Amino acid sequence: MARLAALILVAALLVGCGEQPTRESRTVPEEKQPPAGAVALSAPSPEEIAAVQEGGKMRVEMETEKGAMVLELDGAAAPAAVANFLNLVEAEFYDGMPFHRVEAGFVIQAGAPDLVGRPPVGYTIPDERSPIAHERGVIAMARLYSGGQMLPDSASTQFYICLRPAPHLDEMGFTAFGRVAQGLDTIDRIAVGDKILRASVLPPDEE
Repeated sequence: MARLAALILVAALLVGCGEQPTRESRTVPEEKQPPAGAVALSAPSPEEIAAVQEGGKMRVEMETEKGAMVLELDGAAAPAAVANFLNLVEAEFYDGMPFHRVEAGFVIQAGAPDLVGRPPVGYTIPDERSPIAHERGVIAMARLYSGGQMLPDSASTQFYICLRPAPHLDEMGFTAFGRVAQGLDTIDRIAVGDKILRASVLPPDEE
């Protein structure tokens, strides 16, 4: 995936996962930091989406403050979400991002650019009818929450990983696009504020 050019300034995105915070949920304080270097981002092109769909399974290694994990992404199941995620990883967008939402027995969530002083990316991707069920370790795209409801086709950079099965998210139409293939125990150790140190795309032949 080629890195893209031009960063678009827009208002901050407010994102949820379809379930209101419980007493066990916490959110990271909004401590602004100086903006990171300019990152060139835009929605994945039709050509990138088609290439991912044909490519099938791809893997991303994500190193966090609580350990590493390998994400297996399914390009055939959700090509737009996978192409978008890979573009963000290759642009080093997630490096240094905190997990800002952790709900015991539900999800961990990351990818909010305003929490590290970056402007939002300024685009959204369409929802996809993925066959991947929301089981433990499944990764999916978060959507905008406004006016008491989730907005369709509003995902951009925020993602969540399920700590337990969450079939109601299947019914709500959230796009699941992969799963934790290695390091599943890492997701149980993540706390609010823990950072993604580095995310990188693994070559197809790397074990």
